Amino acid sequence: MFVCVADEAPDFEPCRRQLAPYMDPHGLEDAKIAFESTIVEEGNWKLVWENNRECYHCRGSHPELCRTWSDHAVINGARGHQVGATNVAHWARCEAAGLASRFALHESGQYRTVRLPLLNGADSFTMSGRMAVTKPLGGIAERNIGSMLLFHYPSSWNHLLVDHAISFKVMPIGPQRTQLTTKWLVRKDAVEGVDYDLKTLTEVWLATNDEDRILVEQNQRGINSPAYRPGPYSPSDENGVAQFVDWYCRALETGLREDRRRAVA
Repeated sequence: MFVCVADEAPDFEPCRRQLAPYMDPHGLEDAKIAFESTIVEEGNWKLVWENNRECYHCRGSHPELCRTWSDHAVINGARGHQVGATNVAHWARCEAAGLASRFALHESGQYRTVRLPLLNGADSFTMSGRMAVTKPLGGIAERNIGSMLLFHYPSSWNHLLVDHAISFKVMPIGPQRTQLTTKWLVRKDAVEGVDYDLKTLTEVWLATNDEDRILVEQNQRGINSPAYRPGPYSPSDENGVAQFVDWYCRALETGLREDRRRAVA
């Protein structure tokens, strides 16, 4: 569900057209929430997003996630020119199975869809790499489809896998406090203890979220230091961060122009 609080909401149809081919095969209309977690990170909302938009920190910080998820910049890049043979081969195989997969970033930069491979033939975000839920979402027959990634600024990123989906909601609750709510979705006819084990389903991202919380809070303390000086973004490893910041600046500029226009009127 998407909610806009603007006085005049933009047309949602372009977003719907882009998202639907990627999301529809997963049948989320026939899913249920298996588990929900909410944590508070003592850091600015922007730092939470910047942490999400790069993965060069992953190998040193996320041992659970890196069992199945690559920290390679070409795999995780947020710009279309960073493709790589691994991605191309994965897209071709998934599209042959009827799953929209190729990189698609809206011209506004506000939302992106792409299907990316997991490591070593893994099926899901679990410690073993095997499916956490025996009943695939939407009845998808293909197994090794990786994760369909969707981010939609300013408040949501998502992973849609063959067996479950994970939705993250980012909500600023203060200048240096951010609430992160994570939901794990499974097929509505899946039974806990029969079709899935809750620990197996949630342990990778419960650990990863807490590890990211520590990184965000360390970053916030560093930025609060009088010795802090901003540095440049790495064009290879932080292009996703730069893409987010570019969108953020454009969004603020647009909002300020609208405020001035209303004030004059």
